[in-house]
Amino acid sequence: MNGGESPCGACKFLRRKCAKGCVFAPYFGFDEGAAHFAAIHKIFGASNVSKLLLNIPMPQRCDAVVTISYEAEARLRDPVYGCVGHIFALHQEVTSLQAELAFVQARLSSRVSSRSASTSLNYPVVSSDSQQPHHFPAQLSLPSHPM
Repeated sequence: MNGGESPCGACKFLRRKCAKGCVFAPYFGFDEGAAHFAAIHKIFGASNVSKLLLNIPMPQRCDAVVTISYEAEARLRDPVYGCVGHIFALHQEVTSLQAELAFVQARLSSRVSSRSASTSLNYPVVSSDSQQPHHFPAQLSLPSHPM
């Protein structure tokens, strides 16, 4: 219970008095808790979530509430797949970005190697058995036109 008089967000949503040992009170504050709890109640039911939280060790309950809340919100957006649909979409995006990155790196590598091959004639490299440093261009500039 919050500060003595005001119920937690879950009890506020359920329109009941918040008991002293309310399992929801630590996780659903008075201000925003009712809105967060609404999705959880609609998808899982208050009684089921209460029983679930009572069976979870106290140090892990916060993580469980966050997970349950996320899944409930995801189920409201996508009733069939829930958060799995979101995970799948993110996985596809990562795969697409990895392919794009590989393409850009290959293109950059080919441009750098062709550029360095043409400029290596202008900058001699001293043999490795001498103590003199190698001579490399100060800065390699890439063409400014788009790929």
